[in-house]
Amino acid sequence: MAWFRLVDRYDSTMWRRVWRPATLSLCMLAGLSGWPPAFAEYEQQRAELRELREQLQAIQAEVREDRRTRDRLGESLAELDRRVGETAQRLERVRRDRAAVRERVTRLQSEYDAESARLQDHKEALAVQLQEAYMAGGEGRLRLILAGRDPAVTQRLLVYHDYFREARTERIGIALGELRVLADLRAELRREQERLEELEELVARERGELERRRRERRLEQERLAERIEERLAAEEQLHEDVAAQEALLDRLRTRLEDIPDEFAAVETLAAARGRLPWPVEGTVEARFGSKKKGDLQRTGIVVAAEAGARVRSVAAGRVVFSDWLRGLGLLVIIDHGDGYLTLYGHNDALYVDLGDWVDGGEVVATVGSSGTRTEPGLYFEIREGELPRNPMAWLR
Repeated sequence: MAWFRLVDRYDSTMWRRVWRPATLSLCMLAGLSGWPPAFAEYEQQRAELRELREQLQAIQAEVREDRRTRDRLGESLAELDRRVGETAQRLERVRRDRAAVRERVTRLQSEYDAESARLQDHKEALAVQLQEAYMAGGEGRLRLILAGRDPAVTQRLLVYHDYFREARTERIGIALGELRVLADLRAELRREQERLEELEELVARERGELERRRRERRLEQERLAERIEERLAAEEQLHEDVAAQEALLDRLRTRLEDIPDEFAAVETLAAARGRLPWPVEGTVEARFGSKKKGDLQRTGIVVAAEAGARVRSVAAGRVVFSDWLRGLGLLVIIDHGDGYLTLYGHNDALYVDLGDWVDGGEVVATVGSSGTRTEPGLYFEIREGELPRNPMAWLR
């Protein structure tokens, strides 16, 4: 109960800080069937445990769903990886085809250039022949006949003349045909090259889109992995919280089980209003609500009594504080259930320990002057929840 010692002043504000923890927890352990609130904390802890287990189940369900999503993402990534690989292969094939077509175009261009050169030679030779024929006045054959040569020689020369002319003309025709074929083939290859360029661009765009989707999937997978890790950490923390809550419930059950049988049917403090015995014999020196230093009102009464006089519990309950407290000196606080507490201060000696069960009229301390008192006396206070009550209305 060291947290009580953090209080610097004794006033109504201080008491809200001091005894509220006891009210919220230990006061619920004051009894069993006779004091229904005895189970309040236990039931509260059970409710909290149920809530923790529900949270744990929810997180486990989320983790399972995240893992299923992760598996689906993994399958999607695998499919994207395969498609990226296939696209890369297609792109490589297209590039190889483009290179092959480009090489064929280059080769055809060389052939076309060579054939063009040969055609030019034929054209030049034919031009020479035509020029010679023109210079001869178109009488080349007649000249050969009238030249006076041997008829056999003349006949051979005529044959040769016709042969060269026809061969030259034929070669020019062949060369023109080959040039047309080469031109057509070159045009077709260029169209194929353009098609392959478009296909390469299309495949490259497709691959870029697949790469983008793959990056997005991987980022999503990484975020999902982080979320799973966070939820697994939360799950682990919830497991620890559940274990701690179960341990607390075990302790609460143990504390509830040690309630003496004689307290099971004890009258509650609320029902005993106006019939409680005085905690000590003496004279009321300071009344409830009277002024004290600092314009503060008293939240209890002070009973002047002989030093060493026995201080008795006004009703059955459990000791929730038995120690020294600034201002009140040696102090006993007893929890009577239903949110009711009684306080006994300025004692000379304390006869009970934290957690003890006491009956009504049982000696819990002796009158003294500890704390801020200079003369023997007892400070007595009754609390209902957070509110101080006038003890005179409870005492007979």
